[in-house]
Amino acid sequence: MLPIIGLVLWVGCIICYIIVLIKLFQEKGVLHGILGLICGLYTFIWGWIEAGRLNIRNIMLIWTLLIVLSVVINGMAGSFTHFGPFTPSP
Repeated sequence: MLPIIGLVLWVGCIICYIIVLIKLFQEKGVLHGILGLICGLYTFIWGWIEAGRLNIRNIMLIWTLLIVLSVVINGMAGSFTHFGPFTPSP
């Protein structure tokens, strides 16, 4: 059940990312938009910097909350143990 909740939270994060990315393209142009497309952290930081001026504070709050909840839920589900050196040996 927890992986499904994590997936739903991830989809919510993607939706918020796309909304802010569209604002980034509209406000800063194609080059910044492509940078935001390549690097989601740039889009996230730019969104928080411009949240008041663009009136997207609620979107940014929701996006931040979804990221935090996603990390917690996926951690509880053990999703992080499937990657890298944390994989248990038989």
